[in-house]
Amino acid sequence: MPALGKEGRVWNPPVLSMWKNLTSFLRKHAASDSLLVEFEDSLLLIVDPEQLASNLQGKLRQVIDLEDVAVYLADSGGAARGFTPVEPVPVSVSGLSRIRESGRMADWFRVNREILIFDENAAVVEYLRDELRPFLDGGMRLAFPLVSMDRLIGIVFVRSGQASFSETQLVNLQRLGKQAGLAFENALLFKERLRQNERMNRAEQLATMGQFAAGIAHELRNPLTAIRSTVQFLSGEFQEGSEQQKLSESILEEVDRLNGIVGNLLSLAQPAQSKPAEIHLRQEIEKCLSVVDAKARSQNVKLQLVCEDRLPNLVFDPAELRQVLLNVMMNGLQAMPRGGTLSAEARCLDEAAHSAGAKGDRVLIEITDQGPGIPRELREKVFEPFFTTKPGGTGLGLAVCRSIVRRYDGDIWIEPVEGGGTRVKMVLVSK
Repeated sequence: MPALGKEGRVWNPPVLSMWKNLTSFLRKHAASDSLLVEFEDSLLLIVDPEQLASNLQGKLRQVIDLEDVAVYLADSGGAARGFTPVEPVPVSVSGLSRIRESGRMADWFRVNREILIFDENAAVVEYLRDELRPFLDGGMRLAFPLVSMDRLIGIVFVRSGQASFSETQLVNLQRLGKQAGLAFENALLFKERLRQNERMNRAEQLATMGQFAAGIAHELRNPLTAIRSTVQFLSGEFQEGSEQQKLSESILEEVDRLNGIVGNLLSLAQPAQSKPAEIHLRQEIEKCLSVVDAKARSQNVKLQLVCEDRLPNLVFDPAELRQVLLNVMMNGLQAMPRGGTLSAEARCLDEAAHSAGAKGDRVLIEITDQGPGIPRELREKVFEPFFTTKPGGTGLGLAVCRSIVRRYDGDIWIEPVEGGGTRVKMVLVSK
């Protein structure tokens, strides 16, 4: 029987069916637009990447049958270039800590800027298989880029239980990606601005503290020299093995420790005149490992070295480079009093760096220990002067290391190690 509309008007079944489909489509489209508008409005209020990732995950659940999502964002600041995951990282891909900026996957999304459904693009997946493997093994079904201001700022990987995706879902994913790209770009810019402000404040503090410390250091050096000379003279008058001689030796050790602190203060306040020279990086690392070898063996710590065969030579003051490497290595040994492995690794970050002697190549050095690790909230603070977590520490070692590395246009930072431990990374630039 034909359906009756308003005023007794008769609707034919085919027309009624078309009307219902059109109404359903318009309702879905309106709901979709409402979802995207709501998402866009919420983005204006969030400047934290982790909150943005959580918000994006919630909206994705309203678009598709979402099981998990991994968001990788471009590094903000520092010399290391690539895409790192936003916490929390899905367990299925937690082993992948970085996507290379110059890799095939980043280049593909930079050029194509479209959703990549793994099941439907066998040729592309095969081309990107080496970099996609962790995500394929983790059950990810698709990925889409985050683009802002004509720049690839991130990649989102999605795991879903759906057998296939409708055209509407893909359009909504594309639109969500565009909105999220702008939001994450704003968050990264805001984060970088905060970092710059923090560096400016720290620079002002260091300048003031440096002037103060330099004055104190110069005033301390003369009396410390006099004390050391006097104690050395008196120790010769004491009987070998006597309490007086042991006491004088303890005083000399403390005076030397104070001299070291004074020297570090002067390094921060008024860096010594550097004497850069072309150096072979592997040889310098080997020299530093040989220096700490005796202490490592006494603690049952195994030393490991992994270097690429053709690292570019660096133009660096050898004494300053050894100061940086030895400081980091000693920190690693102090974190493993009961044994473990201390590893040093050096490799090129740029693909063109394999031509020995190329100028402007970036070299990454990683020194990793198996100690208890450093809490996330302290990883940046350990580079601040006088901040230390070690009993009896001065808090100047890593501050001096960062000061040295940055004078050569490099950078140094700390990352956690899965299963426990600390990895200190530094990027140095060959000239």
